[in-house]
Amino acid sequence: MGSRKDATKKKILEVTAALLESAENPENITVREIADAAGVGIGLINYHFGSRDRLIKEALSTKIASIASIMEKLDGDLSDPVRYLKEMLVIMSDVSMKDRRMNRFSAEYELTKGDLSICLYLLPILREIYKDRKSETELRLIAFQIIATTQSIYLRQDAFHMLTGIDIENKTERDHLINMIVDDLIK
Repeated sequence: MGSRKDATKKKILEVTAALLESAENPENITVREIADAAGVGIGLINYHFGSRDRLIKEALSTKIASIASIMEKLDGDLSDPVRYLKEMLVIMSDVSMKDRRMNRFSAEYELTKGDLSICLYLLPILREIYKDRKSETELRLIAFQIIATTQSIYLRQDAFHMLTGIDIENKTERDHLINMIVDDLIK
């Protein structure tokens, strides 16, 4: 019986993630739409997730989990942790730019309603960069600065371009920006 519950929960998460990716405005997706697309009743969604926000948070966490696969592409080579951090952020930005609408929703949701756990993925790299020169709290603040800065830039691309002249749609400019952000925080 437990595996059937798990399968239903997984299906609801998959359908929610697909709806979030395909919706013109992901913020407007309703529990009814999710239930209809998953072929389940609204009560079952509430049973598994308690609320629409909690369901969306779990569906978006699969996007955050993709960071682990991004890190695997870099083979875990921390011999040059600053380079590793830059490469990881460049790959993440490339992935984000492929689906701008979903990335915008994800960034806004993470900043306003999420738990910012994405910052935790940066901690092992930051520990390697700073060794014992920074406390755990300082490392978490640096991780937050990197994530909040990049998410804010993606949310307000037009205003950021007007302010800085940097067009993040342009990969060369975007990569250079990431290098500047990391260099400024790591110095």
